[in-house]
Amino acid sequence: MVDYNHYNLFPTLVMTFDLSKSPFYNKMLTVVRRTHTKEHMLMKNSESSYDESTINTWLDQPMLEELKDTFQQCLDVYTTEYQIAPVMIGTSWMNRVKKGGSVRSHRHEMSVLSGAFYPEADEGSTGLIFKSPLSPYRMNEFAMQESIYNSPQQEFPCEQGTLILFPSWLEHYTEDNNTDKRVTVSFNTTYKPRSW
Repeated sequence: MVDYNHYNLFPTLVMTFDLSKSPFYNKMLTVVRRTHTKEHMLMKNSESSYDESTINTWLDQPMLEELKDTFQQCLDVYTTEYQIAPVMIGTSWMNRVKKGGSVRSHRHEMSVLSGAFYPEADEGSTGLIFKSPLSPYRMNEFAMQESIYNSPQQEFPCEQGTLILFPSWLEHYTEDNNTDKRVTVSFNTTYKPRSW
């Protein structure tokens, strides 16, 4: 066998955090359950607190300070690992995906990193699917077996208490949901102001 080297070029960092045992969890669920949601054009048979005409600051409610601080700590871990400038949470909102509902493919414009947190999710709720940004450039590949190098998408399970962080440019969507309860708290970020 000839000697060779193995390189993984241009990886995309996605991180998950288990927040299910956090002390603020029950207080946060109270806010989740009383949040008003309505239909949104990006979603099928689902509702969102996101409103195009307002500043979406769902996480700025007084009862959610600990949750927002925890998300920020997770973002700090991510930016340290990714070696990018620190970010802070900008907009935030909450979605309810009902049975048979889904979220169309999209990315988060004007954001650095994005987060999806599942405060309530029945077992078996549809996962979050990320599309490979390399797919448009693979014009002549014939995969014999799916691998991390040729897969057109990767799915992360929707598990109650889990936070998923990812680059905002990474396109994502869901398949139709088969459960009664799938709630997501989502947020976008901007770079923290720098002191020169």
